[in-house]
Amino acid sequence: MTDHEEKTLPPDGRTPLGTALRDAVDAVEHALRRPGDDAAVLDALTLVHRHVDALQHRALTALARVHANGNLLDIGGQRTMAAWMTHAYGIPARRAKDMELLAEQLHHRRLPQTARSLTDGELSLGEAIAIAKQADKAAATHAEHPRHDAGDDDTTTRNDICATVEAAILRAKADSGVISVARIHRLGGRILASLTPDHLENDHAWAQAGRGARLTTRDAGTFHFEVWGPVADASRLLACLDSYTPPPSADAAVPGDTKAERTYEAFATAMGVAHSHHTCAGIDTPVVHLDVLVPDTVLAGNTTAGAAVTDTGRVLPVSVLREWLTRSAIRPLFVNEDGVVAHVGERRRLASSALRAAAFKGHSGCAWKEGCDRPLRSCQADHIVEFFQGGPTRADNLQPLCSMHNRLKHRRALARDRHRYWAGRTSPAHRNTRGPEPVPPAAPERSEDAFS
Repeated sequence: MTDHEEKTLPPDGRTPLGTALRDAVDAVEHALRRPGDDAAVLDALTLVHRHVDALQHRALTALARVHANGNLLDIGGQRTMAAWMTHAYGIPARRAKDMELLAEQLHHRRLPQTARSLTDGELSLGEAIAIAKQADKAAATHAEHPRHDAGDDDTTTRNDICATVEAAILRAKADSGVISVARIHRLGGRILASLTPDHLENDHAWAQAGRGARLTTRDAGTFHFEVWGPVADASRLLACLDSYTPPPSADAAVPGDTKAERTYEAFATAMGVAHSHHTCAGIDTPVVHLDVLVPDTVLAGNTTAGAAVTDTGRVLPVSVLREWLTRSAIRPLFVNEDGVVAHVGERRRLASSALRAAAFKGHSGCAWKEGCDRPLRSCQADHIVEFFQGGPTRADNLQPLCSMHNRLKHRRALARDRHRYWAGRTSPAHRNTRGPEPVPPAAPERSEDAFS
């Protein structure tokens, strides 16, 4: 382009679109300048993010149309949408590939419900990308490992697989009201296990064949330990480390208290326990606990009736499960027809491990209503109705919350009722001025059982 041509092009602020965008930026900047009103600032940021997602959705739709018309290379100078976005937007290549995948899925109408939810503002762009990735992975895996069951002519198309994954994830979001990107990935794994059960066994066998570990000592007096293998063993390793990882110090300034350092201490402790028990004939109680929810139909040998899922949402191959059961304890959890676990608690504040397992059934991570990616192993048993307000310590009044959201839930409640904190911890006279205590839901009746 010549200098003359550059001068004849109007700056972006002089085009109708440029003017509108500049006005929008000024309005956002004005809304974010509210000293002393941080709540309004956070609300404004949430609104801005929602509209940015809407703009990116429409931009991806237009970009996919230009690419489908064959004009992206001639006009944009790039062969793929990802390459064009990396060059034009200056974003990382991985992010551009994810956005390209969503654009392709939407353009080929493989995710019609996702497109509608994006347009209506019910999904964020990150959630939509996660759905597109899980749908694409399921379709690719099904093509590699088609099922050949009796009566199955394997005519399932790519669009059918994408629609199945999309419907299941959006149904889960509708049921819970919110869904995190991490949970979408966990749901994708469970859906994939039901669509193509053989792929779990194949992936496990491949990873098992390539397993290994490497311990390297260095001249500086340090070492580096690297290990790789099937994800089922990773679940056991995480459970082991979590069992020995000390809680963080209350003082953030304490040296040696990072997550990595505490994990190292857990690793060293686990090795010490292994050394102290290597000559034992047997140990009465398990040293490490790993909860796995197993439908009784799977235990009976029906591999298509459900999936074995760890407390972090990881799907396990049935062959691994049966191997573990030979040296594991089976703990029944009785649930009603709605899948609600009957209470197993008593009048105490801290939940036992059995009660935590019952309360956390059906959750794959922190239950914070606005979304959280923290896994169950990092969660605390939070009383839905506060313990000091009369809430019992039983399964139907407990939910998993990470430490941050547990504190935030309590602080938000304090903001609504300034006297709530002290009323629950002072004399009965103060407590009676607050009116009747909230009544927790009744405990469900026992009917059928599940195993964990």
